[in-house]
Amino acid sequence: MANPRVHEIAAEIGVDSKVVLAKLKEMGEFVKASSSAVAPPVARKVKAALEADGVAKPKGDDAAAASKPAAKKPAGPKPGPKPAAPQAEKPAPATETVEPAAPAEAKPAASDAAAKPAAAKPGSKPGAPKPGAPKPAGPRPGNNPFASSQGMGIPRPPRPGNNPFAPSQGMGRPGGRPNPGNIPRPAPRPQGAGAGGGRPGGPGRPGGGGRPGGGGFNRPGGGGGAPGAGGFAGPRPGGGFAGRGRGGRGAGTAGAFGRGGSKSKARKSKRAKRQEFEMRQAPSIGGVQVPRGDGATPIRLRRGASLSDFADKIDTSASNLVTILFHLGEMATATESLDEATFEILGDELGYKIQIVSPEDEDRELLEGFDIDIEGELEEEGDDVLQQRPPVVTVMGHVDHGKTRLLDAIRKADVGGGEAGGITQHIGAYQVHTMHDGVDRALTFIDTPGHEAFTAMRARGAQVTDIAILVVAADDGIMPQTIEALNHAQSADVPVVVAVNKIDKEGANPDKVRQQLTEFGLVSEEWGGDAMFVDVSAKNDVGITELLDAVLLTADAGLDLRANPDKDARGVAIEAKLDKGRGSVATVLIQSGTLRVGDAIVAGTAYGRVRAMSDENGDPVLEALPSRPVQVQGLSSVPRAGDNFIVTSEDRTARQIAEKREAAERNAQLAKARKRISLEDFTKALEDGKVESLNLIIKGDVSGAVEALEESLMKIEVDESVQLRILHRGVGAITESDVDLATIDNAIVIGFNVRPDVKARERAAREGIDIRFYNVIYNALDDIENSLKGLLKPEYEEVQSGVAEIREVFRSSKFGNIAGVIVRSGTITRNAKARVIREGVVIADGLAIESLRRFKDDVTEVKTDFEAGIGLGKYNDIQVGDEIETTEMVEKPRA
Repeated sequence: MANPRVHEIAAEIGVDSKVVLAKLKEMGEFVKASSSAVAPPVARKVKAALEADGVAKPKGDDAAAASKPAAKKPAGPKPGPKPAAPQAEKPAPATETVEPAAPAEAKPAASDAAAKPAAAKPGSKPGAPKPGAPKPAGPRPGNNPFASSQGMGIPRPPRPGNNPFAPSQGMGRPGGRPNPGNIPRPAPRPQGAGAGGGRPGGPGRPGGGGRPGGGGFNRPGGGGGAPGAGGFAGPRPGGGFAGRGRGGRGAGTAGAFGRGGSKSKARKSKRAKRQEFEMRQAPSIGGVQVPRGDGATPIRLRRGASLSDFADKIDTSASNLVTILFHLGEMATATESLDEATFEILGDELGYKIQIVSPEDEDRELLEGFDIDIEGELEEEGDDVLQQRPPVVTVMGHVDHGKTRLLDAIRKADVGGGEAGGITQHIGAYQVHTMHDGVDRALTFIDTPGHEAFTAMRARGAQVTDIAILVVAADDGIMPQTIEALNHAQSADVPVVVAVNKIDKEGANPDKVRQQLTEFGLVSEEWGGDAMFVDVSAKNDVGITELLDAVLLTADAGLDLRANPDKDARGVAIEAKLDKGRGSVATVLIQSGTLRVGDAIVAGTAYGRVRAMSDENGDPVLEALPSRPVQVQGLSSVPRAGDNFIVTSEDRTARQIAEKREAAERNAQLAKARKRISLEDFTKALEDGKVESLNLIIKGDVSGAVEALEESLMKIEVDESVQLRILHRGVGAITESDVDLATIDNAIVIGFNVRPDVKARERAAREGIDIRFYNVIYNALDDIENSLKGLLKPEYEEVQSGVAEIREVFRSSKFGNIAGVIVRSGTITRNAKARVIREGVVIADGLAIESLRRFKDDVTEVKTDFEAGIGLGKYNDIQVGDEIETTEMVEKPRA
């Protein structure tokens, strides 16, 4: 049922609409006009308030007021239908015209008034009152659409309507409603006093011998119906088809369009009452009401969630939250991904404690939806299924301290020779074998970059390792990245073995390294600590065996290196790249289970089947056991370094997991990139152009290098007026689509160890797109920082260019006063800005050298110790001894 309007409430309680409007505003409800709708709880509240104030008439007063004028009615006949014939004992025929039921506004007094025409004498002319009789107190003429008579008391037939329970429809057809098909009606069944003659109370009442309300086709037993029993008279005693007694659903006369009648008295459910109570108590923001929390009610939302997700959590409409957020000073759509700060603002206002699900928990919940529980699998594994696995060792340290050289010495290879600039910019994973106590032992090594830009790679290497080797140069000692690598290892709670490298160099001091590391909690075993220090020289192959023995001793002493090989593989992607001939190639480390060729895998947002596997030397591998690094081919895209990979039962499951991860990651990126616009700054944001931005597209050979380059670039801070935007990043060659994106957004393309294809190169040359190529990361950082500084608005400073002393003043009627000067310093240039200085005080500024001559020749400049004539335009207040100083604005270099 629709909410009642103000004018309906006013009509119901018998007051003016303005009184109801004033009372509503006094109660704090926002109502515009009398046609505004209000909630049912508010309607009941305002009725009770008006009745308490004595303004509204109680419900019982209307009946009493209606009975008083009815008692003063004259006894004379009144206009109305002819009295019914005294044949109430017989069942009424089907074609008998029955008077429609009384209007809904009729009170019990109207029934007495309707009985008086029936007592008139036969033969009296209806509508002709006796002379001298008082004027009949008929209904007041008005504009009630449900009344049968309108205007100034003119008797009219019942108004045609569309009430399905009325006996006559349309334009007053005589004879009542026809009996379709002339269906014979069964004989009435005896039902006591109600059968045949109706209930006691006078046989002359309209309605077929019973009480009013027994209209419709009189079925057996329908001769006398209780008041309000409209419609088809049913076989129940004293009722019709819709007759439910006083106050029922069909009580009263239904008006036009089937409306009217008394309201239902059905009992409301507890849930409906509770909702009404909450709506009544909840404060309104922006004219909307939403369920509220108690300030500690937790709401868990994923990263990049929208207002629609929040609305589903609290069971309300997203449009309400949009309105509330707008009144709080933030503008967002219902489906826009929002950041955590915006949700916290909204949660504080509504009394909810927002909890953003971490990426790990979000991925765990996603996998649980596919019946994959990695942590549960590990906990259920017993000692009978666990087998020994090789330790995973990560080599960490400062740049150029010899990490890759040390690994080359261990592997008898030359990896560092192929690195640009001699520094490692990729993560390498290798497995070597060594003899320890007469047993062939395998070790897996992970090499991480030492440059400061590769913080994420070092952290990732520390998270997947069992033991960390901290390489420190004996001649350099502790450096910033050494401390950072040590912090990563300690935060990951992995044991550390220190390799003091370059002990053969001049000036090497291993004891100094041991002393410096004691400040960070690493005390050598020789000094009474528990950390193993090994002096090595990777160049001369000194101490390599001792280092491997120290690693194996540390692993055997304090680590439980076991895994279950008899299950689907689980692991992590160490590195990934896009190969032109092989497609997406990912270097993965198996942590548990066995990976085989043909398995369906998903790594981050990439999925596919393992088409081929190879080791670090390029040799094919059919299956990989735990702690084995292999290169995998067959993924749909390039996964990010550090993404977990799992083997699924079928391709469809892997694809669905990857798509859901991709959608969640896209929403998180949109929320992170969303610029919050407040109402105060909205006009300024529309102007645009005030903030310069440098748009970049980054393409690299491996995903780890691209990620490190992006993080390093985002840390560059030059000025608030310049922004750095990374439009796209990816792995592989620069393609034509990258150039198209750069054309649209006026971006610069950065290629890190990659080159564009032929079409992309031609398109870039045709569109004028700048493509930069780098193979060393800090060269890219320097160039981008310089470019950002170039976007800054230039800063100028005033520099003195020349000083001339006035020796003589020549007066000319055509040019004014001409200063004959000698240049004391610098150069005087025509059109240069000038000022006049007299005895050290500036007496005129903002002038210009409008004319400059030597003798009779116009010149552009005059240098030191030369004489010249200078004209300052219309300025003539010059004297002998004054100085003319010229200046120019020179751009100030930025630090």
